[in-house]
Amino acid sequence: MVVAELGNNVHEWNIYAVSNYGFPKKAEWLEIQVKSKSILGATMKATKIINNSHSGWVIERIWWLDPKRPRR
Repeated sequence: MVVAELGNNVHEWNIYAVSNYGFPKKAEWLEIQVKSKSILGATMKATKIINNSHSGWVIERIWWLDPKRPRR
């Protein structure tokens, strides 16, 4: 289980945000990385960054960057 692996360590999260979340999918996008202990904290940090620079944009997806992966 991923939650058990994460523990209390600070991890890097990759966030993908878009200007238009719908159909057709011709939207501008933004990819940022934040460090946080949990996905909730990463989402809150990303939302703050996105709202300060790109009003009205939404987070489309978020994932954990695994440091044990052979290639990053």
